[in-house]
Amino acid sequence: MAETPEESHTPTAQAPMSANKSLTRAGARKVGGGIAEELPPFALQNERIAVFKTDEDYRKFLASLGDRNLKLLGKSDQLRAVRFGIGPGGDLDGIDGAELGYNYLVTIPTPPDASAQAGASGFGRNALSWLGVTGDNSQWGKGVTVAVLDSGVNSHLALDQQKGKITQIALTELTADSQLGHGTAVASIVSGDHPLTPGVAPASDILSIRITDDSGSSDSFTLADGIIQAVDAGAKVINISMGSYGDSNVVRNAVEYAQSSGAVIVASSGNSGLETVAYPAAYEGVIAVGAVEAQGEHLDFSNTGENLGITAPGYSVNAAWGEEQLTQFSGTSASAPFISGAIAATMTEKNLTASQATDLVLGNANDSGLPGADNAYGTGILDLGRIMNSGTPGIYDAAIASQVLVPPSVNSTLPQVLVTVQNRGTETLINSPLTINSPSGTQTINISSLAPGAIQTYPVSVLLPNNETPVTVSSTVQTTETDSNATNNSRSDGFVKQAP
Repeated sequence: MAETPEESHTPTAQAPMSANKSLTRAGARKVGGGIAEELPPFALQNERIAVFKTDEDYRKFLASLGDRNLKLLGKSDQLRAVRFGIGPGGDLDGIDGAELGYNYLVTIPTPPDASAQAGASGFGRNALSWLGVTGDNSQWGKGVTVAVLDSGVNSHLALDQQKGKITQIALTELTADSQLGHGTAVASIVSGDHPLTPGVAPASDILSIRITDDSGSSDSFTLADGIIQAVDAGAKVINISMGSYGDSNVVRNAVEYAQSSGAVIVASSGNSGLETVAYPAAYEGVIAVGAVEAQGEHLDFSNTGENLGITAPGYSVNAAWGEEQLTQFSGTSASAPFISGAIAATMTEKNLTASQATDLVLGNANDSGLPGADNAYGTGILDLGRIMNSGTPGIYDAAIASQVLVPPSVNSTLPQVLVTVQNRGTETLINSPLTINSPSGTQTINISSLAPGAIQTYPVSVLLPNNETPVTVSSTVQTTETDSNATNNSRSDGFVKQAP
């Protein structure tokens, strides 16, 4: 299997999902009658989308397009939506029963290699073991269809088991020599079956829905159409490793259509380092996925926000590429299919619906960062071992989940390090000793009771020098029973004073 560099999966037109911290405006144009209209960021010029409340108004508008000097670019009977172009003299007046919206640019996130922080560690082919997969997972996801809305999926050695099990739907036209790298990489993380590119749910069926052009770009209407096609083809898990910063009415409606049909949508949060999650990940009920590196640290390029759902491996992950090539795949594009694969695997191994499996995946995430759900990690980091062991009695696992520096509060005139302990086992922990060493001395705390999955946080005040000398805080937690995973019982972190 040949190897191709990460830079090879850089599409040519991806400004909306780049690391630029500011969102530029698209500028003004004239709509029928010469009236100037200011377009929102990333809206496609000379296009609109109309979504109708009734079939009668929908059909009536379709019949009137020619008279209005509007060009039909696409339609969806399920969503009663019409994508149309606006030519000279185009008439938008008097469109009955419609919600008019824009058609936004949707892109594959720009590869984030240059914006990953110093010291970030890659996963290579070890992502599954890092996630707690220690046994045979070859039958995980059997009978579950995972839709990959992306650039399309090539035939590939890493998807050999999928021969005859990959269904292709093309909503866009490509040139004859196009390489469907990004979609192939995403599919291999879900269901790859090669030792170099192991997938989470190798027995799942892949429904590849191509929604991009040669540059890796798509649009809101095509994305919405892809969601509808995925649902109508029977997909219960829909992976979208793409995004937009435009809130589209038609995509929002398509998401609701999928959810009402019992399907779960998993989407990448974006690689722009913004404090906002891209669409469709930002929609209610969509599982927005952020990225971590192999030390469990949040990656700086990974978008954050209050609607972030969970984080997963997203740095230098082995994945399939093109035709029989291998890439080191980075970004939230890589993180999302880990969650999609985890949901598919949980459905089969726990005999659950997609929604129930999603709840189990989110509910067994490893807390990290600030205590509880937060904007950088969501509910935490994916842990397939905990998911598959959930319900298995007799597992004791106390973990130092995180140590985070926070500013002084009303209860402390000094900065504090929040030491968070999590019970990652299936039994309640009783009388677990916690030892915290800091420049202030040693504290020994007895955790009297901690239920499975629960966390407890202990603040430690620290005096940080004005120079850049780090202050070290180390913590260790133990269990009265034999701990099933002693590697997460201790943690040591250095903290320095932040610049004002």
